[in-house]
Amino acid sequence: MFKGVALVAVLLLLAFGLWLDGRTTLEQWPLFMAFQSASLAGAALAVAWLWPRLPGVARRTILIVAALIIWRVSYFPIMVWAGWVTTLADWLVVQTGLLPSTIYPLFLLTVALMNSAAIITGALAVEHKSRVVLPLLSLAFIVAAMVSFTSKDDLTLLPDNNIAIHQSPPLAKPPVENSYFAVLDRADYNAAEWVLIFASASMYSAIPPTPWSTIVKGVLEEEFRAEPKASSAERVREHYLAFRSAHRYMKCGSDC
Repeated sequence: MFKGVALVAVLLLLAFGLWLDGRTTLEQWPLFMAFQSASLAGAALAVAWLWPRLPGVARRTILIVAALIIWRVSYFPIMVWAGWVTTLADWLVVQTGLLPSTIYPLFLLTVALMNSAAIITGALAVEHKSRVVLPLLSLAFIVAAMVSFTSKDDLTLLPDNNIAIHQSPPLAKPPVENSYFAVLDRADYNAAEWVLIFASASMYSAIPPTPWSTIVKGVLEEEFRAEPKASSAERVREHYLAFRSAHRYMKCGSDC
C-alpha cells in the first residue's frame, strides 16, 4: 500500500514539474502550490512510513506534531538545498548535452525527499536514542530554525504565504560578486540573520554555472544588495522572484 501511494506521489510531482517547465510564463500561484505540495507530500509519506513502526496514541500524536514542526522549520532551508541539488543535476545535463534541461521535476522530488528524510531520520534517532546522530540532528535543527526565523515577522504557523506576489519578476541579471561576506560585520544583524547570511555567502561559490542557476544567483544577489537586512519570509519571496525570472529567461532570453 505504502509503495503504491509513494509511487503515485512521485509520478504526480514529476508531472507537476514537467508542467511547470513547459509553461511559457511561470505564474506565482502554481509555483507556490508546487512547493507546498512537494513539501507536504514528503512529510505525509514520512509519517505514513513511520506510523506502523510507532504504535500507540501518544507516540503517534507526538509523531504528527513533530513532523509539522520539522516541516515548518526546514521549509526554507530545504527549498534552498533542493535548488542547489537541482543546479548540480542541471549542470551535468548542460555539460553532456544528452538531455534537455529540466528544472522542476527534480526540484520538487528533492524537496519531497528531503522533507521525508528529515522527519524519518529524526524519529528513528529519537526512537533508538542514538548518541551519534541525535547531537548532529539537534545542531542541524538549531541552524535550520535560525535560518527560518531571523525576525519576529517570521513567527507564523505557516512557512510560506506567497500564493500571490504583486511584483513582476526582475529582469534577468548575471551575478557580479559575492556580496554576502562583505556585510557580515554589520552591527545591526542578530545571530539568526548572521547565520543565514553566512550560509548564503558559503553557498555562493558552490553553485555551478548554468543558464538557470546563473539568473537565480544574479537576481538573489541584486535583491540582497537592495535590502541587506530582511526577514526570512522576505528571502523566501525573493527566491520565488528569482525562480520566475530565470524561467522567463530560459524561455525567451533577453527578448522579454
